[in-house]
Amino acid sequence: MNKAINFYELKAELAQLGFRDPGVTDHLRQAIYQDSGEHHLYTSLGEVAFDLDLIRDGHHRLSFIGYSGSLGAGNSNWQLQSFQPDVPADEAAALLTARASRNSEIADISLIPIGRPEVADYIESIPVAREMAMASIISNHETMNVQNLEFLKKSLLNLGFGDKVNGELEKQIGNKVPEFTLGTKHEFNQTPVDYTLHFKAGDTDGMYFFNKFDAALNQGKDKETKQTFYINKGNGITAKEAFNLMEGRAVHKLLFNKESEKYYAWLQLDPDKLNENGNKEIKRFNENYGFDLDKVLLGKGIKELNTQETAENLMRSLKKGNLQQITVERNGEEKKYFIAASPQYKTVDLYDHQMKRIKREELLQPAQKAGNTQKQTRQQKEGLPEKKQRSQKRKMTV
Repeated sequence: MNKAINFYELKAELAQLGFRDPGVTDHLRQAIYQDSGEHHLYTSLGEVAFDLDLIRDGHHRLSFIGYSGSLGAGNSNWQLQSFQPDVPADEAAALLTARASRNSEIADISLIPIGRPEVADYIESIPVAREMAMASIISNHETMNVQNLEFLKKSLLNLGFGDKVNGELEKQIGNKVPEFTLGTKHEFNQTPVDYTLHFKAGDTDGMYFFNKFDAALNQGKDKETKQTFYINKGNGITAKEAFNLMEGRAVHKLLFNKESEKYYAWLQLDPDKLNENGNKEIKRFNENYGFDLDKVLLGKGIKELNTQETAENLMRSLKKGNLQQITVERNGEEKKYFIAASPQYKTVDLYDHQMKRIKREELLQPAQKAGNTQKQTRQQKEGLPEKKQRSQKRKMTV
């Protein structure tokens, strides 16, 4: 079975039951691509801990076969119950909470899975349990909303948008607005960038998602460049990377193919190709393309490559699409340049201190350059052009 389909079907099934923790999704993705036959995913809802059971069938498909819920582990009235795969998480949590309140000094452990009808009958049969169940369900929904909000805030922070929009984000989610946008601004290299962040609630569970953002680069004289960037499974383009891409530079990112398998590629906007929405197409250069940034820079006399720490900082910055300053030794003197990765041509672009583009030959090794200079000096002393010298040597050997 297609692993990507297996992943999305399981993700949807667990989400319908209330298991929407991003950690569950991440571990589910890992489980799909591992070969072992059985997997356990751990999560919690309030004070209730859950252990989700997944098993692989003869067609190598991973299936959700049920779970266990635990409340008060280690206490005298520890509650442990196995559930069939049709029981929503909040109902399971309500049952355990009600049972713990009824049997205050008695542990109740049952590994025989019960289904949703049995859970509902138990809750309905005890008025106090029913009231506690409703309170537990409301509390769990509130907990999930808080978790959803905190996850969105963390995503915004990781993508470089900071916390400026957090207040308005809380307000819109609190008002249950089904779809909304938030605006924010940044400035990079004295160039302002306007961002519009898009949020949307899920169709069934009310969970909010941050799926994309629009970036508008103001380049002066009424010239503005716009581009929409999509969040790729929580690993999208950052605010700064979007700026770098829109300025024409390349960014190195972790991506996922249709089977949800990871791979790395350099991304660069194609100024000559627009899609139906007016966005520039994104060119991808994966590892098989043959661009090796380390090899391109090796042996060019770059001082920042002399230590592991400065070398790693240089590579990390270039992979984010930044114009990065380097120091090159020339005849005992140090010269400053700026470079940017150019994966399409398997090289780097070179700039002077005024950010003017210069020829890449400036990055020749000092030894090579000195050797060429010595060769030219010998030719000048002999008073012969290089071609005539070669011709004369051939005549002498005949």
